[in-house]
Amino acid sequence: MPDNLIQKKNEQTWYVIKQIPKDVRRALGNRSTFTKSLKTGLRSEAMKRRLYWLAQWEADIAAARHAKAGAGDEWRLAQHTVGLDLQQRQTNAVTKIYTPRNPDAAPADISWFEMLPEMVRELRDEGQNEIADRLTSLARKHVDVLENGVNAGEGINLQHEFLMIIGDLEAACTAEEYNLSDEEHSEAQSIARNPTIYKPRSPISPSMIEAWAKHLATQIKSEKTRNSCKARVEKISKFLTTEGAPLNFDTIHKFLNKQGGASQTLANYVWSGRNFWKWASRYDPQFREQFTGQPCPFDGHDLPKTGDSVGKSYIPFTRIEVEQLHKKAKEGGKDDLANLIVFGAFTGARLEEIGRIKPEHTIFDHAGEPIGFKINESKTDAGVRDMPLHPSLVTLYKNLCSQASANDGYLFKGGNNKYGNRLDWLSKQFGHFKTKAEFSKLHVFHSIRKTTTTELHRAGVGLEVLPYIVGHEHKSFTLSVYSAGCSFEQKQEAINHLTYHFSTD
Repeated sequence: MPDNLIQKKNEQTWYVIKQIPKDVRRALGNRSTFTKSLKTGLRSEAMKRRLYWLAQWEADIAAARHAKAGAGDEWRLAQHTVGLDLQQRQTNAVTKIYTPRNPDAAPADISWFEMLPEMVRELRDEGQNEIADRLTSLARKHVDVLENGVNAGEGINLQHEFLMIIGDLEAACTAEEYNLSDEEHSEAQSIARNPTIYKPRSPISPSMIEAWAKHLATQIKSEKTRNSCKARVEKISKFLTTEGAPLNFDTIHKFLNKQGGASQTLANYVWSGRNFWKWASRYDPQFREQFTGQPCPFDGHDLPKTGDSVGKSYIPFTRIEVEQLHKKAKEGGKDDLANLIVFGAFTGARLEEIGRIKPEHTIFDHAGEPIGFKINESKTDAGVRDMPLHPSLVTLYKNLCSQASANDGYLFKGGNNKYGNRLDWLSKQFGHFKTKAEFSKLHVFHSIRKTTTTELHRAGVGLEVLPYIVGHEHKSFTLSVYSAGCSFEQKQEAINHLTYHFSTD
């Protein structure tokens, strides 16, 4: 019937018919075909009328498949949970029933057997006649149990047979709830009987992570930070799949314990997971439906507050140590690194802020002399600022500006790593250099920024000016909300308090 038309025996009326795919038959009333009278004996008219019903049925099939796809692996996970529960109950039964053969042995626990009559009645009422028959057979086969008792071995066999029937009953209920095909129903039975054949997949799918990553691009400016967040959630998802574990507080607690590392590292995992959970609960319908009403599994974790795992912040160099690093860099012929150290010490600017400065960012006085520069690109909005030049930095600044044409228009020669960081190569050079000078892992180029902040603070620069120099958010509500910030002259006066004795050889 290539045209989907048939005529029944002894009838002139045409019918349209369509086979229902096995995977959606249960969802569509347990039928194998759709059939509809077209109420015409004219084949030409029937050919036209059939199109409406064929299109409707195709839509019904697509909707049924979409609903199943939306549920994903929920039914397998449900049967896996059932199987684990039955497995545990069987283990408990064996432990309780089996005892050495002696006169004082406790009688077998057959409380489950007393439940059979009521269960059979309920199953009959619900149309589960096949399973009701199996329970009835079990009861008749062992009708003498209540009168004569049972030994340990028989008790274990009875319990096992009973639990297998319960597993099949759960599979039937799951098949009904999720509109499973016959093949899927059979798989549900197998999972309940042997839960190890299915390992639950993470509810955090790759497509969900990609969609969340696009959302992060509208929330977090730094690509490196976004990629780190994404990598953390991908690692959490992989852990869930590998462990075959659900997404809940206990599993995340186990995951965090396996990570080790500093408290801040664990806090980053918690933050990334919580951010994903918040997004998925709002914008992913399947995730929202699956976890509605459940608490966020990333909330409430007590992270380390004492010991080595707490983690430590970067340590500032002393003023003398910065001067010594500069001297050794000069002696070693590392002029770019030496210039970077001087620039960082007299500005407190972040590495990539320095790497983005161009001659056209210069601020001039009325005589045309450079007195500062603009930082137009920073990791935060507060980092975008006008920065005064320390008098001791002016000569170097002019020299760097004169060489900018050889550095793609920037003061410092640079390249681009995958995140677009120009001075990554100098950062690595500084890392090797300070390690050779026997400084700790907590001493990095960012430590010079801390040195500058420390020197300014000790020189009496107050918090009404200091955050505007280093590009931090101001903690004061009044200053952050109502003030336009301190003047360039105030920052200039403050920066002039810095004193370094850098060698010029």
